[in-house]
Amino acid sequence: MTGADRMIWTETIPVRWGDMDALGHVNNAEYFRYIEQARVSWFTARRIPMLENARGPVIVRAGCEFLRPIVFPATVVVSTEVVSIGRSSFTVRHEIRDAGEPAVHYASADAVVVWIDHNQGRSVPLPEPVRAALR
Repeated sequence: MTGADRMIWTETIPVRWGDMDALGHVNNAEYFRYIEQARVSWFTARRIPMLENARGPVIVRAGCEFLRPIVFPATVVVSTEVVSIGRSSFTVRHEIRDAGEPAVHYASADAVVVWIDHNQGRSVPLPEPVRAALR
């Protein structure tokens, strides 16, 4: 897969005043919320249920490299691309950039998502609609 082939979603998110902390910039935890919002919007757009028959996605690892602070007012774009696809998991990479100035790169993040059966507490193969959306 080339970089362009791996892109699966972009989400534009307005920064809210309440996203900022006492230091006057967006709190680090909000970066993960922006990424979550992009992931859930992508699933919703592809009609992939977050929970069906007690099965769904769970984040097993997430990391973020904070490159520069986001300050209100701002609008960010979260891009999501597929890094790898396994039997029961996939890895995505996210970039958070300024919507008005795409060269302004706020953060890079990655997440490993595993499809699990909540009743059994173990991984299950990725559903075919998820695989299709990842390709």
